[in-house]
Amino acid sequence: MQANADLFVRGWHDLPAAVIYSPDTSVFDDSPDLLLDIARKLYRLKGTRQQDPEFAAFSRMLASEMDREMRLEVPRRLTGSAAVYCTDIIVARRHIPGRALAESVFPLLIAPEHTAMTMMLPSRSGRLPRTQ
Repeated sequence: MQANADLFVRGWHDLPAAVIYSPDTSVFDDSPDLLLDIARKLYRLKGTRQQDPEFAAFSRMLASEMDREMRLEVPRRLTGSAAVYCTDIIVARRHIPGRALAESVFPLLIAPEHTAMTMMLPSRSGRLPRTQ
């Protein structure tokens, strides 16, 4: 949904990103673009005035870029009946190809019983060859 701008260029420092995910695999596993659509709608709230308290929380969090949220539920008006959550992760560059974010959709490992345990699934090709 939103990542530190430096993550989009090759680098060595691990940096934060706000991502959305759903434990409802029956809805999103075959249609990850649905999550991308929800993320775009949430991002459009960034820095806007919202009367609705749920939308206002996303607007403030995205505008501040410093607030950290762990498992903030996305309003069901945007998700239908599926549970979708926003959380912050640290993107470990060693886990992504080329050490830069190039994709908008990627797999996450989640521990639904623990609010602060979400991470990007490491890519086999994320490692760079070792130099002698």
